[in-house]
Amino acid sequence: MSDPRIVDARSRPPIAAFLPDRTYVNLERTLRNVRARGWTPAPAMEGKDLDGYLAECAAAGIVRAGIPARAPNRWWGGQGNAPVFAACAERPGFFFGYAAVDPFAEGAADSVAGLRDSGARAIVLEPGVADEPAYVDDPRIDPVYEASLAAGLPVLLMGGGETGPDLSFSDPLRFERVAIRFPGLPLVNVHGGWPHAQAALGVAFRRPNVWMLPDVYFPGLPGEHDYVLAMRTYLADRFLFATGYPFCPVQATVDRYLSFGLPDETLENVLYHNAVRLFGLDL
Repeated sequence: MSDPRIVDARSRPPIAAFLPDRTYVNLERTLRNVRARGWTPAPAMEGKDLDGYLAECAAAGIVRAGIPARAPNRWWGGQGNAPVFAACAERPGFFFGYAAVDPFAEGAADSVAGLRDSGARAIVLEPGVADEPAYVDDPRIDPVYEASLAAGLPVLLMGGGETGPDLSFSDPLRFERVAIRFPGLPLVNVHGGWPHAQAALGVAFRRPNVWMLPDVYFPGLPGEHDYVLAMRTYLADRFLFATGYPFCPVQATVDRYLSFGLPDETLENVLYHNAVRLFGLDL
C-alpha cells in the first residue's frame, strides 16, 4: 500500500485541551511510558511542539485526527469540551472532536443532543476514572447510552488499560453487557480491552455493534498477534487506527501497521474508511 490516507481516530496533541492534564504536566512520566512500550519518543513529543506534531502527521499520511474531550476528574485531569471544540474550529480540516459526558452529572443525558449539534462526532464515556469510579455496565449510565443512540452518536467507551482503580474495570464481560442492552449503539472499545485482548476480541466477534480501538496498547504489547488476526478476519470493518498520541509516535505507529502484511483493502479500511464511516467524516 503506497501513500496511504489515514485517520488517526484518537490523538491528544499538545493543545489547550490536554496541556494542563497529567499526560503533559508530568511529561517525563509519559515519555517513560512511551519507552516502556518499546518506542522512541519523537522530538515533537519531547518538546510539546504542536507544529512538529502536525508536520509528523502530514509526513505519515494522516489527514484527520479525532481528539477526545475528557470530563474533569481527580485521576487524570480533564478540561471538558470547550477547548476541544475550539481546536476543531481552529483547524476544521484536520481535527474533529468527541465530546465528553460525566454520566453521573445532573442532566448528563439531556446534554447529548446539544453536543451533537455543537459538532461532536461521538460521546466519550470514562466511568472508571470518574471521581467515584464505576463500571461501564452500571445501570445509572443507561440514560446516556440511550441518548447517544437517539442522537445517532457512537460512544467511545474506555474499556481497557488504566480504565479504573484495578483490572476489574477492564472486564470485557461488562462491556458486552452494554452491547447486549443497546444493540443499535456503536460502542468503541477504547484501549481494546487490554490486557484482556482475547476476551475483548471475543466480545467483538459476538456483538456486531462493538468496534475496537486499542491505540496505545497496540502494536508492540502482548496481544498484538490477536488484534492483527482479528483485523485479517471478522474485524476488518470495525477496527480503528489510532496512535493515542503522545503515548505512541506517529510515523513509527503507521510503519508498524504497514509491516503486518495485511491486504490492501483491509489496511485501507483500518487506516481510513472505517473511521470515515463511523464518525460521518466528510473528506
